[in-house]
Amino acid sequence: MKCPNCQYDPTMSEIQRSPADCVKCGIHYDAFYKQQAEKAAQSASAPEVSGALANYPGARPVVVMDINMSFGSMVRFMVKWAIASIPALLILFLLLVGLSSVFKVLMMLLR
Repeated sequence: MKCPNCQYDPTMSEIQRSPADCVKCGIHYDAFYKQQAEKAAQSASAPEVSGALANYPGARPVVVMDINMSFGSMVRFMVKWAIASIPALLILFLLLVGLSSVFKVLMMLLR
């Protein structure tokens, strides 16, 4: 088997002595192929995924196929979501009131 790194073709005795490593350049074949596969996967992925993989060494992309929740867990989740949305709705309401009052003052000034 030729070395994928240096293209050295070892003799049978060298293969028997060191079957997983290149006797010339010293690379470990499995580690080399794993590193090449990771580079290929990283270059083929979206820029967001590549950035995340660069920032978090050892991270792997995940695809969520299904979320399996019991009915009770789903109800609790939805209630918490509804309660958490109340402050956001209040903030939006205050912004709407503030903007409408600003427009009202502007309209009065333009008359």
